[in-house]
Amino acid sequence: MVPLVTLVCALGAAAQDESGHDDTREGEIVETPVDASSDPHWVDASHELATNRAQAIAQWMDDYFGAPVRDAERADTFIRSIFIDDWDERDGHDLKLRLRGQISLPKISERVDIFFSGEEAEGGLTEEERSEENDVGIRLNVRDGSRARLDATLSARSGPALLPGVRFRYQQPITDNSWARFTQRLQYHTEDGYRSLSNIDVNRAVGENSLLRWGARLRYREEKDFWDWTTSLRFREWLNDHSEFPSAIEYFVAVAGRDQPENFETSYRLGVVYRRQFFRKYLFYEIEPSYNWRRDTYEEQRDGVFGIVLRLEVMLDEGLVRGR
Repeated sequence: MVPLVTLVCALGAAAQDESGHDDTREGEIVETPVDASSDPHWVDASHELATNRAQAIAQWMDDYFGAPVRDAERADTFIRSIFIDDWDERDGHDLKLRLRGQISLPKISERVDIFFSGEEAEGGLTEEERSEENDVGIRLNVRDGSRARLDATLSARSGPALLPGVRFRYQQPITDNSWARFTQRLQYHTEDGYRSLSNIDVNRAVGENSLLRWGARLRYREEKDFWDWTTSLRFREWLNDHSEFPSAIEYFVAVAGRDQPENFETSYRLGVVYRRQFFRKYLFYEIEPSYNWRRDTYEEQRDGVFGIVLRLEVMLDEGLVRGR
């Protein structure tokens, strides 16, 4: 398999279509492929990928796993349709469909998108937490530099409710093998009041195709009147076992808690995620078994609950349609 960092350097070529038109937004720089004969992957990439090994692997892995934070920064049109069976010993099966993605509007502005989004945090969230908030809205990219990005958003949610807000991202290499990202989102919910979501993750490359990540999330919602937090440690590895349909695996441990009525941990969670393309380049499946020691309130006794999440994803992406 082509070394992962070399592969990532070629990804920026996906920003140009067959006509030679440059689809990148103002302020973005496209990396020239190292080997013009190589077949670039469908994910986007920025010019900084070649300069920091941890950033290259982290962003490539996030693209492959469909990380919400990375999806919020893509410049093209795509939609993820994710069919989910979330089962655990306590609550049984929970079948759901989740949509994520965006529609670019180049005729209006290169900086305006219509987006479908869920929670932008990662950090060891359960499937229930990931599906809590689903918005449809408009995002305006106010500034997009090599380190910082600022977006203004206006989204709608069932209720009905409107959520004007802003999203700020800052990322910074630490060493040649480590890299950090901070993301802050502020919103006003017309029914429930103010809310804040802060994310930080620190990544370190530990091999040619593997990554170690520590992440943390801090969230406040005025209607809940408490802060909740999650922190996790994740190890991701690209598996060189399928040439046509690649796969990757992630091992994670996560702790979550909140500050009311007293500071306490709501869950300790241990699990693994296996993700693979299959049959066609736009089809993915995921298997996520986990064990969760949890309690929903401060007064409850902690219970151990085994669960497994099965996901089938259809990735509708114009780059895939063109065979990139």
